Amino acid sequence: MLVNMIVVAILGFLLVLSLTSIMINEDIRQRQNAYAHDFSTTDESLLVTLVEQIKAETQLVITSFLSNENFSAHEHARNAAELMKDLESNMTQTDPPSSDIAQVYDQGQKNSTTLALVVANIVDDVLRNYGSAFAVGYDMTNMSNMMNMDMMMTIPKMDNSSSHSMSMLRTTNVTNGDSNMLEGHSNTSMIMENDLVNMDDYETAKVLSSNIKDQFSTQLRPRSLVNETTNLDTLENGLERLEEAVDVKALPEAIMDIVHVQIHPMLQRIYDLELQRNVMTESRLSVCLRIYDNSAAISRIFSYSRAEIN
Repeated sequence: MLVNMIVVAILGFLLVLSLTSIMINEDIRQRQNAYAHDFSTTDESLLVTLVEQIKAETQLVITSFLSNENFSAHEHARNAAELMKDLESNMTQTDPPSSDIAQVYDQGQKNSTTLALVVANIVDDVLRNYGSAFAVGYDMTNMSNMMNMDMMMTIPKMDNSSSHSMSMLRTTNVTNGDSNMLEGHSNTSMIMENDLVNMDDYETAKVLSSNIKDQFSTQLRPRSLVNETTNLDTLENGLERLEEAVDVKALPEAIMDIVHVQIHPMLQRIYDLELQRNVMTESRLSVCLRIYDNSAAISRIFSYSRAEIN
């Protein structure tokens, strides 16, 4: 009887310890995901985004070809072909399936919510391509990674202290709207030059940042509410600074700051974009189910032990 009670106590302790570990791990993971911008997309916004990406890659094919950069032309053509496959696949998966991409694109250009989602998607694609171009060792689309300012990137010809100071200086100036740090400053504009490992991805990021700024000015802003003028100015300024930052090869954290602190929040505020149902909700449900299952197991153990004792 005493042995059974000891066994029950040990098993109960181990199960509680296991559940505590699960909850801690879930809390850590949730904190890591808490600041990621995941807007609820629509079929239309996804298709229009793919068209804009194809247009950018096609533009680069022509530019590279005319510059006799055959390898780059081939790489961008391959990217465009892959995007075309994605476009065709997504067209068949829409509800109802769409066969006229021109019609979908035209409708999307008239819908402010769709265009706002396209801006958000393209801005994220700028971050992905920029991160790939400079071999950034973390996901630039995840805002929580902004805390990793000193990780994964090496700045040539600088010691650690001066590197960190320059990083913070650039981030501060970009955030405060001081474009002097991004214009006509050869030392800072070339600070990432030696870290560039994929020119094709950098070119894509550069063209996308330019195109999406122009699309906002010509397509989205004219369809926006007049009483949002101040926020629209802030958003347009953010898109302009993003283009400048990419152009001068700014540090990743400076670019992330522009996107996550200025562009994404303004898009959500002006166009009332909805965030996806938080994945944390499902995780919590999963944890609760595991707690329920383990609690039931504990209950069965105690019931069995009481029966043995009686």
